[in-house]
Amino acid sequence: MRVLYISEVQWLSQVSRKHQMVRRFPDDWDVLFLSPINARAGENSLRKRTDARRPRVRYASLPLPKPDSNIAPIRALTGVLSSTGLRALLSRVRAFGPDVVVCSYIWAAPIVSRIKELGIPVVYDCNDLHTEFYPACPDAAERVFRDLVAGATEVVSSSERLQEVCGRGTVVGNGVDLGIFTGKREGPLPALIAKSPVGDCAQLVAYVGSVDGRIDFDVLEALAGALSDLQTRTGVVCIGRVFEGARAKAEALVGKHPEHIAFTGRVPYEELPAYLSHAAVGIAPFVLDERTRAINPNKLYMYAAMEQNIVSTPFSADIREHEDLIFIADGPDSFASAVKQALGDEERRRAVRDRIAVPNSWDEKTRAFLRVLARIASGGR
Repeated sequence: MRVLYISEVQWLSQVSRKHQMVRRFPDDWDVLFLSPINARAGENSLRKRTDARRPRVRYASLPLPKPDSNIAPIRALTGVLSSTGLRALLSRVRAFGPDVVVCSYIWAAPIVSRIKELGIPVVYDCNDLHTEFYPACPDAAERVFRDLVAGATEVVSSSERLQEVCGRGTVVGNGVDLGIFTGKREGPLPALIAKSPVGDCAQLVAYVGSVDGRIDFDVLEALAGALSDLQTRTGVVCIGRVFEGARAKAEALVGKHPEHIAFTGRVPYEELPAYLSHAAVGIAPFVLDERTRAINPNKLYMYAAMEQNIVSTPFSADIREHEDLIFIADGPDSFASAVKQALGDEERRRAVRDRIAVPNSWDEKTRAFLRVLARIASGGR
């Protein structure tokens, strides 16, 4: 099987759904992964990349800019560059000759019909509410999203909500790498925590993931303040990239509660278990909006695999589905109270790995995804 994947790769961020899937494709499959350049993120380039976990997957970048670039010359030339990039992409498709194309990049929608004219089926992997990522051009994003949904041979969604938005297709959810997240382990406190003001806390509460506009900072502030009342010194550590739009709020929060909250910035994916081993509770303090409603959160399965109690806002159905095992709290004060309760609850902590993480391994999710690809490549719909 020959598979061509079109999706953005951010090499300095945490390993995402597309990485997890591609790493588990059969060894005899030939895979070419094409990624558009994202100059704003500073993580993509035209030079070839490799993945030590799956060296037979080839990665390359294309001169295909995003239409909301913050670089004025690129914005001015978006039309010309996009046409050039799409032609280059179609040329790579022809040269590679895949059995199936997987696309999770909505701005590639204009060439889906051209790919299908070559007799190649296209699967849209809708792993997020992609229209919400382009506030500077929402109408254009909505248009290409709908074109991709309509034009794809098959649509795979990572959550039931995304399936509803797309109006078709099947659901293959997100998961966790059980080979890496094996439960708590002994080891020293990672330096990024040890050197921070929360390094001497007896208990830690952890958030893993991007720190961006999806985070409810009112919830984080209430939590940091509430933890200062505990007799046992307890801190919150947020592990992940802090995006520019959230940086001022993060810095202000640290300024108000310097002894009880810290932001580490990016941490290599393989090192995350060492961080989570020192935390008793994992949190998902997301705002409640249309974007978060569509999330099937990787962190849910990650926390569960590390045998942590989990506290979350009720942002999506994939969270509410596990309300008998995790603490769900709506609002800053109730969230802070739930974290305090979770710190002392051993009964739930013992159950979350077997009941939440194990049934949602990336191995199992990839097998489900491969079944879709095999069916579509063989002419099934």
